[in-house]
Amino acid sequence: MRRAGTSNRIWLLVAFILALLATSGPAWAHAQLLSSDPAADAVVDTAPGAVELTFNEPVTALAVTLIDPQGGRQDLLSATTSGAVLSVRMPQELGQGTYVLSWRAASLDSHPIGSSLVFSVGVVSGNGAAVATAGDPTVAAALWGSKVLLFVALFGGVGAAAFGLAAPLPARVGRSMGGLAALGAVAAVASLGLHGTDAIGGTLGQVASAAAWRAGLATSYGLTVGAALGAFVLAGLALAVPSVAALGWPAWVLGALSLVISGHAGTAEPQWLTRPAVFLHIGGILFWVGALLPLALHLRDRGEAGRLALARFSAFIPYAVAAIVVSGAVLALIQMGPPGPQWATGYGFILAGKLVLLVVLFALALWNRFFLTRPALAGEARATRHLRRSIGVEIAIVLAILGLVAGWRFTPPPRALALVEASAAAASEPLFVHLMDDTAMAMVTMTPGGTGPVSMAIDLTDMSGAPLEAMSVTVSVAAPDKGIEPIKREAKQSDGVWRLEGLNIPVAGIWQLDLDIRVSRFSLVRLQSPVEVP
Repeated sequence: MRRAGTSNRIWLLVAFILALLATSGPAWAHAQLLSSDPAADAVVDTAPGAVELTFNEPVTALAVTLIDPQGGRQDLLSATTSGAVLSVRMPQELGQGTYVLSWRAASLDSHPIGSSLVFSVGVVSGNGAAVATAGDPTVAAALWGSKVLLFVALFGGVGAAAFGLAAPLPARVGRSMGGLAALGAVAAVASLGLHGTDAIGGTLGQVASAAAWRAGLATSYGLTVGAALGAFVLAGLALAVPSVAALGWPAWVLGALSLVISGHAGTAEPQWLTRPAVFLHIGGILFWVGALLPLALHLRDRGEAGRLALARFSAFIPYAVAAIVVSGAVLALIQMGPPGPQWATGYGFILAGKLVLLVVLFALALWNRFFLTRPALAGEARATRHLRRSIGVEIAIVLAILGLVAGWRFTPPPRALALVEASAAAASEPLFVHLMDDTAMAMVTMTPGGTGPVSMAIDLTDMSGAPLEAMSVTVSVAAPDKGIEPIKREAKQSDGVWRLEGLNIPVAGIWQLDLDIRVSRFSLVRLQSPVEVP
């Protein structure tokens, strides 16, 4: 009766956590830059008071630097407002020439992104090269290594503490897994410093800098490390002190939650589905992987405790595997998005490699359960020996999978890439504007229908729809609300259509489009219309 009561309380706790995760606030899946104001490579007549970068989700600015036409650098992080629109207040009295705004920011899933925006005031000067924002590859390699070690310690150490609640552990497992949990705590702290260094685009020598640690703590990965440290402490106590073995349960909960807080999958929409799915996925893996080494050592000893542990594992593992498979399928479908070329990305290749290894892993698990477990429980030496070797292969495959999964830190999911491609496609669509008065009409086609250099095709007709002959057409665009005075260009006639090439629309918003149509020496038709440029 006591075991049944404890089991009921555990399931109630899990149900409460899943409900809490399902009703948590919104988040997204990897930030991507959608647009900028001014547009990339734009030439503006007057210096902008601020530069705005629009993303598909809120971001936190980590480093913002303005490079002037003379090559001087100015740190503008303190003049930057974070959010879905990153607003950078520009210094006063910017002179003419080309400027480069180099920036790095962290998305809600803790992953850093960075780029540079080139724009010119008045004229284009020689300082037009984008500043490199890629991180140091040695920092990326060290970060990958620290995350692999963190995962191994989490699934091995914390997982062993959770499995210890269902079955007895060999004495040496408690000591070794406790040491692994301590090593995992060190790896967690080290990964936070490396994460911050990578976020600001620093070198390996900057890992100990205050800026790197501030950047790491500013991202959601800081919360992940905090939860992981709590899991390691509780797991270490549960493994070292038998009287507090029940601490394995909160260790298991914190271990699963640590990977829900940050990362692509844990911060994807819809939150009511993805966060509980990640929790179940990680929770199932913790139990499975945490049981492997204790089982292998038990089988070597061939004692009664080993048979009891194997029987308990055989009873619980179907539920863990079901949670892993169902939640994993849900998360893969959400992250990959609809089939398309974005599947052939680093994220997709890592997922493909993981799935291949999982097929082998599940095949081994099925072989163990249906062909080796029952003979091993009956005491058959050969089956026990084969089962121990099979578990050793499982451990090797798990290590390879963890190495692959750590690589997801450096790759955006296809769904995020698809969002950027859709935004770019929408911006490349032409914009149609119809202007008229009581004497003439004009159909203006602006391509592309967004910011930056555009072309215009102007079809003129009279009120009956017949072609309107004109001597000249002057195009004028202005954005008074943004302090942009009229930009005037002369259109040229070609095949009955008036055309204008290379007109620069530097910022998005409401623009005033004017057409001055010279019908004769003594007749001028002026057509006007507001235009919303996305």
